[in-house]
This record gives sequence, C-alpha cells and structure tokens, in this order.
Amino acid sequence: MSGLLVVLPVLVAETADACIKSILRPDSSFGIPPEDILVVDNSRDGFAAKYTAEGFRYYRDPNGFQLGTSRAWNVGARSVLAESRDYLVILSASMLFGPVLNATWLWQMERVWGQERVIESEGHSHHLIAFHRCVLETVGLWDENFWCYVEAEDYSYRMRQVGWEGGWYRAWVNALSTRVAGHLQYFSVPYEPLAEWRRHKWGGDKGSERWTKPFGNKPIDYWPEVTIPELAERYNMGPRFGRWW
Repeated sequence: MSGLLVVLPVLVAETADACIKSILRPDSSFGIPPEDILVVDNSRDGFAAKYTAEGFRYYRDPNGFQLGTSRAWNVGARSVLAESRDYLVILSASMLFGPVLNATWLWQMERVWGQERVIESEGHSHHLIAFHRCVLETVGLWDENFWCYVEAEDYSYRMRQVGWEGGWYRAWVNALSTRVAGHLQYFSVPYEPLAEWRRHKWGGDKGSERWTKPFGNKPIDYWPEVTIPELAERYNMGPRFGRWW
C-alpha cells in the first residue's frame, strides 16, 4: 500500500477536468498515480464519478450534500488514519501540473519523507500541501464547523498550541494554481459567521485569542459535531444553494 493519500475535492467539471488531465499527462510534475488519489465529489450532479474509469478513488456524500472544505479534507484524513498511511496530501482542483522540470511533487516529498510534519508547495499554500499522520493524530481533524474558509487558519493555530510553529518545509514543483473565482458562486459563505465561530471557539479574533484550548478547556482536537443542514442554517446557505449544500 502507498504511504500517502491525496484528497481532491471537486466542484465544477471544467476546473476538475483540467486538473485531472494535468495529473494524467505522461510527464506530469505531480507524479502520484490515480489509485492514490481520492476524488471527493461536491458537485450537484455527481459528474466526478467518471474519473473512476481512470483509476481514481471516489467518494460522494450519500445524501448528495456539498461537503465544504473541512468535511471533504476529513474524508481523506480518516482514510489515511484507517489505512495507516504516512501522509495526507491536500490538493485543490484549481492546480494544473506542467511537465517535469527538476522533480515531481512525489519526489520532493520522498526526499524528506518522515522528516517533515508538513510539506507545502512553494507559492500554493493549502492548494497543495501534505500533512504527516502524526499531525492528524496529535492535532485532530479539521473543524467541520468551518464550512469553507478559516479552517486552515484554525488548524494552524491548533498546531501552534502543541508546539509546532510555522516555517514548514517548502518544495517547488512545476505547477500553477488558477485560483478559480468562478467557484465562489457555488462555494463561498459570508465571512462574519465564520469569524464569529472562531471567536466563540478561541475567545477572540486572530491575534487576540484568549484561550489556547478550544472553548477554553477542551482538548486540542475537539470540535462539536455538526450536520450539513445545521451549517446551512448557521451560514444562511439555503437561499443561495437551494438545498444543495
């Protein structure tokens, strides 16, 4: 079994198709085969099932819900833990991989394998980043109360509380992120409710937190379970998404 698993949430066919095509090109700078890539289908129509024909792993919520960011990443994280893999690689569908120049992303990971808790693609942040399983075991999963956005900021703050500051290892790969703004009409929620949840959780805004433990006294990996319909009500997603959350 491979020592890593890539989680690739997809939403819009045009963007996802381009990303998948760049991964499958014979000289792709990504370097990871489809069988180690888990596509999480957040689309309305389930279009991403077609990628299984290329050998990709596939997950779609049984209720057809759009999972958001944290919940989609956690699908991959739970698989890494259950399958005893070493790394979870978070990959955005906005990434496009060119031909190999100096090295593939896989080669860049292998050269520091097991030595680094976090391996980040230079210039791409959470569009292409790998977390060692020890991070998941110590810090926990991403807080699913952040439906999209702020979840990475929250996770970084939690990492600091266990003594793991920034300064993560960064590796260059021949790729670019299109950072597709067109996703916003399907994916974004107002920032203020997200910020309010963060204040509720940490006792203050970023930089002025009063607590080093969630809600003042909870374990670092704690966050209250929440359903997607509950999130839809909290973030007023109903009018925008029409029950497709």
